[in-house]
Amino acid sequence: MNTIQTIATEYLRASRTIETVLVTNTTTNKLYYIYNYEGWFYRVFNNRIDLINFFDDAFEPAIWFEEEAKLDNYLMGVVI
Repeated sequence: MNTIQTIATEYLRASRTIETVLVTNTTTNKLYYIYNYEGWFYRVFNNRIDLINFFDDAFEPAIWFEEEAKLDNYLMGVVI
């Protein structure tokens, strides 16, 4: 099982944030970038380039959630 640690939170607006999250297990760790839109939609990016492309081209990431609990479950179990 992984552990999750929020490294930074950037506020684009009061209801829109980008969180940098460190996911760690016993052997490795990985950074994820999570765009939170109004507390309802969470889009997960593996790197900053994909995050920037999302804002430039409205590129939709493959990993997204409509509930924070589902996002947390994903991050707790993701293979890194």
